[in-house]
Amino acid sequence: MISVVLPTHDEIGLGLLPDVLAPLTGHADVELIAVDNASRDGTADLLRNAGARVIDLPGSNRAQRLNAGFAACSGEVVLLHHPRSVLAPDALDALRGLPADAIWGAFTHAFDDRHPLLGWTSWYSNRVRLDRAGVAYLDHCIFLRRDRLPDAPVPDLDIFEDTALSRRLRPLGRPRRLPQIATTSAVRYRRNGVWRQAAMNQVLKLGYAARVPPRLMNRIYERGLSLNG
Repeated sequence: MISVVLPTHDEIGLGLLPDVLAPLTGHADVELIAVDNASRDGTADLLRNAGARVIDLPGSNRAQRLNAGFAACSGEVVLLHHPRSVLAPDALDALRGLPADAIWGAFTHAFDDRHPLLGWTSWYSNRVRLDRAGVAYLDHCIFLRRDRLPDAPVPDLDIFEDTALSRRLRPLGRPRRLPQIATTSAVRYRRNGVWRQAAMNQVLKLGYAARVPPRLMNRIYERGLSLNG
């Protein structure tokens, strides 16, 4: 059994949710659990109609939604799925064929935009951040073995919870990057401007290293967008 945890918040307007769900539904050995943060646009209804089990968790950050979904899982392998990443059609087959020594990892990242800076960002995220530094962002769609962590594996942070999770997972072994593509929406870059968003990301990384309060950094990151609630 593969358990998929999908943290959602008002996803309908972006038009991506049907594509996100397409590779995940219709499998007898896949348990789809969506944890929704008080969506008001029909997101929860669409998820239920697609066969997902929906857990309502209003007022939650993404880490809390991921942990709630993880606690409800029954699968041996858990896939923490970014709500705006679309997995390749054979991604679940890759999880079914994981070797026993693959404790955790993620898929290969790409953006749905051909801007050169975004192409370089994905290359760096795959080849340097994940392969060498052992840090996976949720955009990659992170997988892990259910029995290797407690019921609340994701650190309760408003931002960079995926970085903190990676640091918690690294002592279990190096991450395995699967070649199947997780294509992430570049909506933040399109709305804020590619260079402006890229610069903001680097400033926020410095803030994380300097231990700036995550709630403050998330307010900056989400300003005018509220994609994560």
